[in-house]
Amino acid sequence: MRVTPSLRLTLVVLNLLVLPLGALAQNVTVTVNAGNTVRTVDERVFGLNATMWDQEAGSSQTVALVQAAGVRTIRIPGGSLSDEYHWRNMANTWTWASGMDKMASLITGVNAQAYVTVNYGTGTPEEAAAWVAYANASPTAAGIIGVDAKGYNWLTAGNWASLRATAPLGTNDGMNFLRANRLTPYGFKYWEIGNECYGTWETDEQAIKHDGFTYATRAKDYIAKMKAVDSTIKIGVVVVPSETDYANGNTSHPATNPRTGTAYNGWTPVMLTTLKSLGVTPDFVIYHRYEQAPAEYSPGNPESDAGLLQKAKSWADDAATLRRMLTDYLGTVGSTVEIVVTENNSVYSDPGKQTTSLVNGLFLADSIGNILQTEINALLWWDLRNGQDTTNNNSAALYGWRNYGDYGILSSPSSGGSTTYFEGYPTYYVMKLLSKFARGGDSVVSATSNNTLLTVFAAKTAGGDLRLLVLNKDPVATLNASIALSGFTPASSAAVNSYGKAQDDAAKPNGTGSTDITSSTMNVSGATFSA
Repeated sequence: MRVTPSLRLTLVVLNLLVLPLGALAQNVTVTVNAGNTVRTVDERVFGLNATMWDQEAGSSQTVALVQAAGVRTIRIPGGSLSDEYHWRNMANTWTWASGMDKMASLITGVNAQAYVTVNYGTGTPEEAAAWVAYANASPTAAGIIGVDAKGYNWLTAGNWASLRATAPLGTNDGMNFLRANRLTPYGFKYWEIGNECYGTWETDEQAIKHDGFTYATRAKDYIAKMKAVDSTIKIGVVVVPSETDYANGNTSHPATNPRTGTAYNGWTPVMLTTLKSLGVTPDFVIYHRYEQAPAEYSPGNPESDAGLLQKAKSWADDAATLRRMLTDYLGTVGSTVEIVVTENNSVYSDPGKQTTSLVNGLFLADSIGNILQTEINALLWWDLRNGQDTTNNNSAALYGWRNYGDYGILSSPSSGGSTTYFEGYPTYYVMKLLSKFARGGDSVVSATSNNTLLTVFAAKTAGGDLRLLVLNKDPVATLNASIALSGFTPASSAAVNSYGKAQDDAAKPNGTGSTDITSSTMNVSGATFSA
């Protein structure tokens, strides 16, 4: 007789605080319907940005840490500097710490999918096409890329693929970082045309800068040139979830919404309308989202821990707005366009202590959990390793013991901060914790909580096991949850993986104990139990 084992329940728990004895407790009701599937998990939501100024980007120790964190997608080469980055040169304005050699080592070492941002600001479609050729073409490819508007001859796709396939020269001619001795293409699938090109902070040498019409017109050429090299790649364009934002004073090409009849000069309507008029449909649209302005730019509304921990619930609104604009301005073909988020963090510049605190870890988990309730298929956190800064908002009103900010999930050495490149912040351990919650191909199922400070998400594996991601955001009370499961009967014990204040405090200079995720088990008394 074959015995069917009981299905396993796993709780993945992230706690803001471990409280002293006698702290108040609150009762919370949690319901999980394991039979109600919301969507399938796309592994691209577990992503990171890597940057060309990170000298350890491709090191074996970095690869091991990123792999242990369960990162499944990596974006290169470095946010806004992508619009100044010429991929075939290690030295542009200055010499980058990492080029394609180190970034490719990271991507292949982790076996991750890749997003590559090509240079819109100071680059050309031919330069972008040559990068596609270097990454994805065969050395025997004969397609001519040709001479660009700046007079540079990009030769053929095979030339760049051959460079990838050759071994480094004994005397470096400045191109050895591209000689990977790799005959097999990297197969990078996702390519972005520029970074936040609507923003005046981006480098843009076009005659009309930061202009949706100009961007769309040039995007047509980028897409044609890049797909001529590799027709299987997916190419995206940048958008914002507003019809009015980033008009940038240009009213020469208004776009009328076919559904409402209202004319707009905002970036997204103008850009999408122009693409449609040119007969071009992007494969995906790229959205970047940062939740707060830094204190120095918003003195009356500085970073707030409590505020940040309620921000992620609005992801569904942004997804709906973007989908509505794709339908309005592209018509029925808009349904084929995917929505991805390739940058997200808590504050858009000048990161303070909140970015290195447990609060930002909670926000990261909450962001991914909420993204998984929408159609958005990728979330790439900013970033892997960025650099520490002690001069921004280190207010006592913000939780956390590190008196410095850092967008990265891994440290960089600095005076008064870390001594190595390999210290994990709470965001690192949260990414690692999330790998125990869901993976690509799992099913997101519905979960609700009647307390906004106890957020719960749920996912089922292909084998039928159920995993709950439980986020306790309350800094002053323990939360006793009565959890009711439907459509799922658990075994008598559940695995518990957790991270919180105890582990983060252990990372202090004089801290004790483990800084890593803890694992334990708990008894479960049927489909309704308390935790």
